[in-house]
Amino acid sequence: MKVNTFVYTHPINMYVIQHLAMPVETFCALYGFKQGTVSSWITRNKTVDSLPVTFIYCLGLASSKPMDFVYQKLLDYEEPYLKRKRIKRRIDL
Repeated sequence: MKVNTFVYTHPINMYVIQHLAMPVETFCALYGFKQGTVSSWITRNKTVDSLPVTFIYCLGLASSKPMDFVYQKLLDYEEPYLKRKRIKRRIDL
């Protein structure tokens, strides 16, 4: 089954789906991360710079790539994601 990666544009989703070919839930179960924690990072639009090093390390282990490759790919995915992100135009008083 082919997964449509354009629906999941957050950098974490993009990397896990494209480079690991598994759902984020499976990655979390295999590497000891709580799925709710990773989901909250995605929901809260946590930037790549603020992700824990252990998470990036585990992404590297899972994909057999060095951490600098993983980090750079996440940054590459983050740039268009931030450009497409909706900007709040109304000011709440």
